[in-house]
Amino acid sequence: MDKEPVEIVSEITKFSTRDGPGIRTSVFLKGCPLRCKWCSNPETFRKELNLFYMPRRCTGCGRCEAVCPQHAISSRYAYPTRIDRKKCVRCMKCVEACFEHAFQISGQYYSVSELMKIIERDKIFFGKDGGITISGGEPLMSPDFVLEMFRRCKEQDIGTVLDSTGYGNTERLLDILEYTDLVLLDIKLMDPVRHKEWTGVTNELILKNARIIMEKVPCRVSLPLIPGVNDDDENIKATAEFAAENGVKNIDINLLHTLGTSKYHFLGRLSPYGRFGEIESSVVDRVIRTFRDFGLEAGTGRMM
Repeated sequence: MDKEPVEIVSEITKFSTRDGPGIRTSVFLKGCPLRCKWCSNPETFRKELNLFYMPRRCTGCGRCEAVCPQHAISSRYAYPTRIDRKKCVRCMKCVEACFEHAFQISGQYYSVSELMKIIERDKIFFGKDGGITISGGEPLMSPDFVLEMFRRCKEQDIGTVLDSTGYGNTERLLDILEYTDLVLLDIKLMDPVRHKEWTGVTNELILKNARIIMEKVPCRVSLPLIPGVNDDDENIKATAEFAAENGVKNIDINLLHTLGTSKYHFLGRLSPYGRFGEIESSVVDRVIRTFRDFGLEAGTGRMM
């Protein structure tokens, strides 16, 4: 490879026990072609640094307003925002000026070598089952980066997990799977029209790649269970049938949560969660029973 890949990392989570087997270091890359209407990570939509503004930390000192070259920050703007996002060019001078850390940068550039240094320091904690998980956003939007990370990890006998929607170039996916121990595959909706309605893309490519993944490497399906979106019998049975027919043994049900609410607010956006109701326990029980009727191990959360 002539030039080492560099990507924007949204977050690095150490000592994770929910993103694959054992103890793991989870890396969340920016960039995703989907726009799921319940997404809890809006800061990963695009491959760019984002400006978070946390109003509770703000003392109104005015330093940010004084240094902003675009005049995009003003105390005149209605609470809780101080930023005109249309004017902001993300020069991040406000971050440097804010002693209270009300302004923060979401994202950091890493080369493969820089990120590998972190992974290598964590290796002592991985044991025989742990390792690295690369998630997103959608990691298949950064195939060169993921491939090189996984290749170097396998050289050091570090376990590799890909956490993906399956939406990406099939040939590049095949390259990555050569160095992948496990895929955590999100399958949201089986009907292509409804899939596009709720995620912004159809699922033909996702299901094509899903079949390849399930044939090539161990795979666990993750189902985000969204009330009124994909919790109906038709979708659950179609998901169960697809998984069972392709040799999947486990489906992890991830219940809708609102932990991303603050991130939307920090980005000056409205939270999307008001449109969704509460998921009832009887619905969860029905979904689990359906999956088990197809011979699948199923439960809420990732039961590694």
